[in-house]
Amino acid sequence: MLKLMGLCRRAHVRTYAKDIRFGLEARSLLLNGVNVMANAVAATLGPKGRNVLIEQLMISPRITKDGITVANNVQLKDRRHNLGAQLLRQATSNTNNESGDGTTTATILARGMACQGLQILRQSHINVQLLREGMLEASRVVCEALGKMSRPIETIGEVEAVAKVALNNDESLPDLIGDAILELGSSAVILLKERHCLGDELKFDEGVALPSGYVSPFFAIQKGGDTVELSNCLLLVTLAKIEKISQILPAMELAKIKGQPLLIIASHFSSEVVKVLVLNNLQGRLQVCAVKAPGCGDEQRDQMQDLAIAMGAHLLENANRLALCEAEDLGEVGEVVVSNRDTSLLQPRRTDQKVQADRIELIESLIEEAVIDQEVERLNLRLGWLKGHLATIFVGGANELEVRERKERFQDALNSVRSAISHGVVPGGGTAYLRCIPTLEQLPPAKTPEHQLGREIVRDALRLPCYTIARNAGVNPDEVVQRVLDGSGNFGYDAATGEYGDLVERGIVDPTKVLRSAISDATGIASLIATTEVVITEQPLKPKIPKNQVTRDLANMVGM
Repeated sequence: MLKLMGLCRRAHVRTYAKDIRFGLEARSLLLNGVNVMANAVAATLGPKGRNVLIEQLMISPRITKDGITVANNVQLKDRRHNLGAQLLRQATSNTNNESGDGTTTATILARGMACQGLQILRQSHINVQLLREGMLEASRVVCEALGKMSRPIETIGEVEAVAKVALNNDESLPDLIGDAILELGSSAVILLKERHCLGDELKFDEGVALPSGYVSPFFAIQKGGDTVELSNCLLLVTLAKIEKISQILPAMELAKIKGQPLLIIASHFSSEVVKVLVLNNLQGRLQVCAVKAPGCGDEQRDQMQDLAIAMGAHLLENANRLALCEAEDLGEVGEVVVSNRDTSLLQPRRTDQKVQADRIELIESLIEEAVIDQEVERLNLRLGWLKGHLATIFVGGANELEVRERKERFQDALNSVRSAISHGVVPGGGTAYLRCIPTLEQLPPAKTPEHQLGREIVRDALRLPCYTIARNAGVNPDEVVQRVLDGSGNFGYDAATGEYGDLVERGIVDPTKVLRSAISDATGIASLIATTEVVITEQPLKPKIPKNQVTRDLANMVGM
């Protein structure tokens, strides 16, 4: 009967249109890819972590110490191995999207849990769902313990300490971030730009930063990068849903007559409108970019009204008002920078100072009356838009490779600082995770063996960040981990100097939000890998390469 149903495990002949692997074989293939990805990313962890050199077709190579950049460039030839690497990349991407940092830590944790989970599944009669539940429960306990351990950031010195850790103990670069926050406050908007000369520079500008980017990446394709930069730009702000190109033709004609770029911020763009705007861009008829208005409902209306006032524009609230658009309704901005995630508007050319002052006074009065923390935070954001203060750090270097590498480290440092300001900090160097181990061990006994095994998988993985930092520093990692475990509180290992001590006093701290995101995302992905039973991939195809010499040479260049 089993043979007739195709369930006999001794049948080795497979005639599938796709490659299908089962059980231990499937999980082992995934694990090979996970290990390759984790080894590449783990090499960058800690103050003595190594750089990774990445080949880029047709352009100069890229050197980086950024975990998410390394993860995004790992592609494996074997589809089954690559599937494992992609799953691990998902953990790093989730952590990066949530907190902007901690991708290397998430990778190391996920690999450790996946390896141990697969080892346990070699045993028979294991309930994989109960195992996964135990891992997820342990992850929640660790997040709660990190929250209790967290302490708030109170001084500029502590801000610079967080930045210094992210910048690999650089002494001068954290000062720029500290100066920007000292000048503009904890909610400061800080931009990073490249400069192809030695030395870094901090400049302050007036402007607004929106938490939404362009609606299509094709707006940035002409520059060959991922940002759109517009100078002396006209600004159209509307709450109307733009379904037809005719709705914005008046504004486009005004921009064409004046010979200026046009930035359109609206609540919705149809796909047809986006296509027409992209074609105008690519064909050089009009430099234009479309950005979706952030927020929704009344909050979106209030924010767009603030934006219009700050930029000297009029908010066009419906399609009828949009059709009657005139030159006076458009704002004018000296410089606009749009990425896939945010939009920065610098140097508004004309604003009504009285209207702006009245709006600021209104929001300040609302802040005094607000009783909910979330409402106060939202109003403070709107106040920052109206006041329009921005800091720009120009990152320099001896060559393009160095500039790009330093800019990536700056971005990691900024993300760490923002996370630290919003959610506090814990001792760094992997010490915070080690301090969570006793909390897991003190939990009441689990009802099932699988549940307990899930807890133990997470418990053992908490040692890996400190272990990896010590290994990258060239010391005995087992000795370091054991000595830190024997200590208490903030006692930990300073890999930069090779000494033990109070890490908070030494300025070695990690943002709480980053560590919580890392353990949560790593556990989710690792539990899925460990409980996988079947892997389905496409059959590998041999590429057909033309016979003439030129195409053969091109094929060799791209690795075919």
